[in-house]
Amino acid sequence: MRHAFRFPLHIREAVRLHVRRAIAEVDPARFNQEPAFAVALLARLQGTAYQGADGSVVFRTTNIDSIGPGAAERWSGADMAITADIREGDLGISKAILIQAKRGGLEELSGSERERLVGQIESMRRLTRSPKVLLLRDRNGRSEPEVASGVRIAEGFPTEPVSLPDYFVRRVLTTLDGDTRPIFVAGVQQSTLRQLRVLARVQTPG
Repeated sequence: MRHAFRFPLHIREAVRLHVRRAIAEVDPARFNQEPAFAVALLARLQGTAYQGADGSVVFRTTNIDSIGPGAAERWSGADMAITADIREGDLGISKAILIQAKRGGLEELSGSERERLVGQIESMRRLTRSPKVLLLRDRNGRSEPEVASGVRIAEGFPTEPVSLPDYFVRRVLTTLDGDTRPIFVAGVQQSTLRQLRVLARVQTPG
């Protein structure tokens, strides 16, 4: 189901500022490895980006289990999920996104790393229509995460990543990105993704 949100500038700027502050608080020198960086960023993204009489935007983040037998990252292909609870006037919706994070840019991936990433994307696609890849990039000692289309990467099309703040404003606040199915949104609220595992099994060929 599509919902047309046309947020005024002050709400869009509040969301952009919330994301920028979260990024600024993650020092690449103190969170050098990909999992630590991703968890630190998720912790800072969670919370209320905007709350007012004209609407609200609240982010919920999930760090998906990657260690232990049956860890959700292994079969889902994702290592994080972000849920946005969005309200404009009387209209409200929750939308969630599955994400695989990678340190650096796509051009830095080796052939085997890119092949593994495509496999992870395909696993995510069995669960949701439009998974994303979060590129944890550093420039001049500053974090500059970018978001790329998992579908375009998996299908071999050129993809132009966008900055994380711009991604939330342009794609998440609008009708463009985010899975609004209640079963999916509820399923990504647990690190185990237990509720989604049945869906993954049903939709796996063979």
